[in-house]
Amino acid sequence: MAEYDYVKDPVRPDVLAREASAAGVSVDYVNASKPDVYVFTPRILTPAEKSTLDSVVAAHDGRQRQLRPLWSIRADVQALTAAQWGNVWADLSAPVAGKAPRKYLMDYGVNAGPIFVFDWSLYVTGPTAAQVKAGQISLTALYVQDNPSYLIRPPFDSSIDVDGTEPIP
Repeated sequence: MAEYDYVKDPVRPDVLAREASAAGVSVDYVNASKPDVYVFTPRILTPAEKSTLDSVVAAHDGRQRQLRPLWSIRADVQALTAAQWGNVWADLSAPVAGKAPRKYLMDYGVNAGPIFVFDWSLYVTGPTAAQVKAGQISLTALYVQDNPSYLIRPPFDSSIDVDGTEPIP
C-alpha cells in the first residue's frame, strides 16, 4: 500500500476516491482531516498515475453534486472531436462477451429503458446517417447520466472530460 499526502479543503473522501478511480487510478481509500488529505493506493503509482492523481485532487471541489440535465451532457458529448467521439462510440457499442451485444445495454440506471428504445431505433428502423449520429449522441448522454464518471478521462481516451454531475448550487 502507498500513501500520498495533499493539503486540500474541503474534501469529500468518497467522491474523491470515485473521481480518482474514474480517472484510472486505483484507490483503496481516502482519509481527510482538515486541511490534510491522505490517498491510499494498493501500490506505488507510476509517474503518469501520480500526475493523474495530482490533477484529480487539484480539480476536486469537495462540493455536493447532482446529476446534470441531459441537454447539458448531450451538448458536451456533441462537442467532442471526431476522434474522441469515435473512441467513445467504439467503447460504448462494443459487445460484452457472453452478456450483451453492446456495452450500453448493460446499463441498470433510470435511463436503461430509453437506451433500449434508442438501440431498437438505431438498429431496426433504418434511420438516415444523420439520424443515427443524433441517436447515438442522445443515447450516450443517457448512459453518462446513469454512469456519471464514464467519460471523465476514460481509459480509452484520457483527453475526454465529460462529467455527468455538477455542483449543487
